[in-house]
Amino acid sequence: MNPFKYIWGMLFRLFPCPVPVGLHAIGNPDQDSPVLVTCNFYITVRRLVRRLRGYDIWLLVAESKGVNVWCAAGGDEFNTHSVVSSIKTSGIEEKVAHRRIILPVLGAPGIKAAEIKKQTGWAAKWGPVRLDDIPQYLDNKQHRSEPMKRVTNTWFERLDLSFGCLFPFFLIGAIGFMIFGRHLLVDYLIVGSMAYLFFYLTYPWLPGKTGLVKALFIDAILFLLLIGYMVSGVQGPLSIRADLIIAMVMLLVNGTELGGLASNLPSDLDPFLARLDVKNIGNVAFAGTVRTELLNGIRTLTLNRDRCIGCRSCEEVCPQGVWDIDGDKRAVLAHIEACTACRACIVQCKGGAITPELAP
Repeated sequence: MNPFKYIWGMLFRLFPCPVPVGLHAIGNPDQDSPVLVTCNFYITVRRLVRRLRGYDIWLLVAESKGVNVWCAAGGDEFNTHSVVSSIKTSGIEEKVAHRRIILPVLGAPGIKAAEIKKQTGWAAKWGPVRLDDIPQYLDNKQHRSEPMKRVTNTWFERLDLSFGCLFPFFLIGAIGFMIFGRHLLVDYLIVGSMAYLFFYLTYPWLPGKTGLVKALFIDAILFLLLIGYMVSGVQGPLSIRADLIIAMVMLLVNGTELGGLASNLPSDLDPFLARLDVKNIGNVAFAGTVRTELLNGIRTLTLNRDRCIGCRSCEEVCPQGVWDIDGDKRAVLAHIEACTACRACIVQCKGGAITPELAP
């Protein structure tokens, strides 16, 4: 383990933390062993290797610019070209007798399985959403149960993901207080941490469908407490008012991008930036993208049943369970309210039946 990379990857997950791409042997794989594909984000590779102890696996690490699967696929950094290039340059074709790879299903917005087959001759299938399910998936002859296809959002997953993404903002706030308000630094560290823990532990039960609405709900309560305290005439320490304001600001920071951190919720910040006509920040595009236009209602996810060929790709790759298959073995847009506009179904649909049409 590289301690520096591990700490960087855990605390600064918004920034790249790459490992070299290429082929890795886990255990003692042979020509019949499975081939798993993943991104070259350090934390993902390390956790995957740890969970695969005791198995004989070929692990193909493809280029994602050092970003995790979900974010890199959404930003088109972990894509078809990445996987095709890895297959052709890693030497895996000389190592195994079969021509099958297992892809991370959260990479479906960027990796087109049919195109991999066309360009390389390798058949691609989708693995489980969660790393923890991969051992069971392998033991079960590479069969995914329905729960393995869907995202979960446990308290540990929420804290693990959000901590690494929000820590840089928390650190910037701490530096600001050290420079401009050192007397409130301890308050900031304690209150900010408590606000973070409270929000991410309780948000599934908070009112509202988006992170921002959930945060504003709590902020409204805190604002009433602040007004009540100020007009009550109670002679308490001034830091109480500062603590309430700190909590309100931190909750807004936590809630604004909640949907960008939780793969079961649509982003709040990205479509807002698109409405402001922000084209992109770094490699992440906003204005004019299919994803943000779906989230803003400019486009709507549409199914043309006449073009559906019954490939079931939409149902296989959707991590939210938006799609069902009817008695005619055709797709049904059954739970559109659960759609987070990840685009996986649009990318993988072999018949071109799923399209982002302009809203009427």
